[in-house]
Amino acid sequence: MTKKRLLILNIFLLFAVSGLAVAIVMMPLTIKVQYNSLTGTRTVSYTTNTRDIDAFREELTEEISDPDLIIDAEEDSSLTNLMTLEVREATVREGKVAGKKQELKLYPGTIQENLDINNIDYDSDDIISPALDESVTEDTEIKVDEVHYETVEETKKVAQGEEVVFDPSISSGTIQTVEGKPGKGIYRYDRTYINGKLKDETETFVKWKKKPVKDQIRFGTSATGETGTVSYSRTFTGNCTAYYMGKNPRGATGQTCHYGTCAVDPTVIPYGTKLYV
Repeated sequence: MTKKRLLILNIFLLFAVSGLAVAIVMMPLTIKVQYNSLTGTRTVSYTTNTRDIDAFREELTEEISDPDLIIDAEEDSSLTNLMTLEVREATVREGKVAGKKQELKLYPGTIQENLDINNIDYDSDDIISPALDESVTEDTEIKVDEVHYETVEETKKVAQGEEVVFDPSISSGTIQTVEGKPGKGIYRYDRTYINGKLKDETETFVKWKKKPVKDQIRFGTSATGETGTVSYSRTFTGNCTAYYMGKNPRGATGQTCHYGTCAVDPTVIPYGTKLYV
């Protein structure tokens, strides 16, 4: 064979191989698509001339009129004949976000994946049900409660209150009152809001801006010598009877009766109770 004929043959073979390669590249592909949704799975075969995942996605959405398909494949991966693609379809379900009902498109996957897909913002303080790592099912109802914490300091008016004082500098049987003044204190409030509504609040005293002065009821005790500030638990009105028991009498408790003691009904006033009459 001459060199000229050999060259012509090589050129012919080159064109033949190139043509075959082009024909193979242009040959339609059969792609199996497995659709997975919350309600079940189905498999459909498609014929396509594209070799690109994104282009094939556009073909799918045009054919079945669903722009919300998720193809579980790498974006830059290529299609090959008879390959199977996993595709997730959305199922519309009602959820509750920040206290308001909202339609969500749910796909097979975790709660966290579906919140991200639906562009639901949340943080670690929020209450999410079911848990983020749980899988979505056909009956899943997602609930996201937004939790917000607030700490503030506020000035609060404080009532003066009252106290009882035994004052031996005042004649026994005499009562004097001294008017106090309200004060102002700084308090810290730690508040918890859920979906914008106050759910919990704790109050902590910080310091006085103006300390209150209590109203005083001063009981004269010159005859008994009782002194100091006391608290009382009960007031009542009753009938009293005075009588003479002779010299050095003793009461039911064995205590000597003297000025400043009295007889009582122990079912009403326990023995040892301090009284002011």
